Amino acid sequence: MKEKFSNIISHRGYHGNGVVENTMLAFSKSISYSLPIELDVYLTKDSKLVVFHDSNLKRLMGVDKKIEECTYPELLNYSFLGGEGTIPLFSEVLELVSGKVPLLIEVKRAKNYHKTCCALMGSLLNYSGKVQIQSFDFRIVRWFLKKKRYPTGLLISSNPKEQYYWYYLLVNSAFFVKHFVRPNFVSYDLRGVPTPFLKEIRSYGIPIYLWTIRTKKDLKLAHKYGDYYIAEELDSFN
Repeated sequence: MKEKFSNIISHRGYHGNGVVENTMLAFSKSISYSLPIELDVYLTKDSKLVVFHDSNLKRLMGVDKKIEECTYPELLNYSFLGGEGTIPLFSEVLELVSGKVPLLIEVKRAKNYHKTCCALMGSLLNYSGKVQIQSFDFRIVRWFLKKKRYPTGLLISSNPKEQYYWYYLLVNSAFFVKHFVRPNFVSYDLRGVPTPFLKEIRSYGIPIYLWTIRTKKDLKLAHKYGDYYIAEELDSFN
């Protein structure tokens, strides 16, 4: 089992087959397989750091509300579709993981990214487990890099339709990434592989994480072009 999961990071925890992403159960399963956990954090209206991927509750909870516009007590009124509990606080996840496996934390883009960064840094002050941080927002990446506390990487989508085109051009420039952002690693979209961009990133000695791996075919491609692999639907790897 461990051989099959070499260099794999569980995307939003070990979910699927009735286990919802970014939940305590998904994280518990990751721990049981000794898998590093990738997760996402948002700051609520009342400044609580919660673990959730989408900006809106609709996909996972069937409620058309933005997470940043809800207080944490409001969020407790909603359950994941399928009845798997409520959105966890980041502090609850830290208590569960307690250093058993590494964490790769994605800081989501937000109206006040500085406030989110400060909240995350504060939450981690007394946490002794291994932590890495990543974000699609290079301002967030640079904020954490200046703190010099946690390895921090830049998330990059290969699809120009998923972002402002000028931003796509910037972050898909290896020169810009290396000399302006200066991340400890790059976390790149597998859909864009192979690409000269990653070849240049590798020439700079920057580690490459690839996402999202869903099949053995994906994993074979990722092995060729990356160093670490953010994967889900992990039951298919058994």
